[in-house]
Amino acid sequence: MTPSINIFDRVLKVLARNYPERFLELAAPSASVRLLGTLENVELALPEERVDFVHRLDDGGREKLLHIEFQTRHESSVPERVFIYSALLTRQFQMPVVSLVIYLAPRRAPLPRTYRVQLGEQVVTSFEYEVIPLWEYADEIRSGHWPELAPLLVLLVDKPDETVLAEERTLILQEEDRRKRADLLACAVTIGARFFDKNFLWRFFREEVEMMREATFIEDWLEEQLEQGLQQGLQQGLQQGLQQGEERGKRQASQAILRRILWHRFGALPINLDVELSNLTAEQAESLVDAALDASDLEAFHAALLEQTRRGSIGVQIGKN
Repeated sequence: MTPSINIFDRVLKVLARNYPERFLELAAPSASVRLLGTLENVELALPEERVDFVHRLDDGGREKLLHIEFQTRHESSVPERVFIYSALLTRQFQMPVVSLVIYLAPRRAPLPRTYRVQLGEQVVTSFEYEVIPLWEYADEIRSGHWPELAPLLVLLVDKPDETVLAEERTLILQEEDRRKRADLLACAVTIGARFFDKNFLWRFFREEVEMMREATFIEDWLEEQLEQGLQQGLQQGLQQGLQQGEERGKRQASQAILRRILWHRFGALPINLDVELSNLTAEQAESLVDAALDASDLEAFHAALLEQTRRGSIGVQIGKN
């Protein structure tokens, strides 16, 4: 693991541990292979050398290893390092190795995917590995094709903003496994801290506090906030904001109530609906509570939004993913 990626080490470890099949699908979408398990904390026969993530594969009855390396940006040492890792893993486990390097930061220049040794103009050694420029898949992630990779969206877009965070949150909430959903939320907050103020992130993900308590890892600053939230209580904080007449607090509290009703009744919300809820004023959100409680489905709630649009109250367009 290179120094530039250390700040994301735990986040990437969680994603690669929980969703290795998704990264395999990126590398070989048409391959008929099956994951057998994960090899934890694999150390190579070199001083202080540890590879990122290694998984066991069944490729038509033949067992192989999938080695995943994450890079923020390309470094000249990557091809040689992947070649060495592949050779050592092959020798150590006596299995063929599929090497995959996933890059996170956008880059215009082509990414090398071959390690070569030449004598003059003649190539005498050539080792190729698969490269995934993850930013090229940002639209597919946003569309819901790979919701498990949603916490990485802020890294893959040119200008991460509140809208991107809202998209991440909606995609993450589609995860049915409670522990994995908690991990994804913690990943999103951890990565988001590189781009957003931590207090803002805490307020933005305030509704998901209880979910994040089940995460397998928590950043220190987030753990402190969770402890404070445990002592004060989320509901008390919302009521206090309303009592103090803080417009921002009132707006967020009203949005939270509306979103919670819709989530409880209809499950995960479409991305653009969640974004529009984030843009509502307190009065607009409050006026939609009855519609959220009475609507038979999201289409009926959509109709209520359109009615308000016709009255000039809210401009909104909602589509399904």
